[in-house]
Amino acid sequence: MSLRIVRSAVLLLSGIAAIAFNQIMTGYSALFGITLSISALITVVHLFINFDKTFNPKVIMELVIDGFAGIIIFTYPHSGELFFLIVFSFWLVFMGALYLSSGLANPKEKDTFPLHLLTGIILIVLGFIIINYSSERMNSVYYLIGFAMIIYASANLYLFLDKKEEV
Repeated sequence: MSLRIVRSAVLLLSGIAAIAFNQIMTGYSALFGITLSISALITVVHLFINFDKTFNPKVIMELVIDGFAGIIIFTYPHSGELFFLIVFSFWLVFMGALYLSSGLANPKEKDTFPLHLLTGIILIVLGFIIINYSSERMNSVYYLIGFAMIIYASANLYLFLDKKEEV
């Protein structure tokens, strides 16, 4: 469980960096790609260490989407700000769908059901807002990106630390 907490902490730090260094940081897509690559690596180590234990299959989905999005950001030859927004929105909508499916597939956990549902809906909506962001307001998109990552990582950390469960 500690590696899953580290994964969420890395994503939280990346979200805080998006907000804190919004006006002075260029190339946030590289930082996000590095964050997702580290996140995927942490998940691989977690699965490797706990290969003989049962695990949530959504962990594999997180690994695939983190690794895919991180590698795509680095390998696409014409990667720019618009491409980054597309990849980030795809990642965010997918993570929101994981939260929604976790909440809907496990209705007996009544105390975390609203958290899963609200977080999933918020992440999906923010993903669609970011993908449709207008070019004249592009200087504020990193605030929204940071806000979305903080919501995602905070919900993960809450579930890990307080409820001792995964997404």
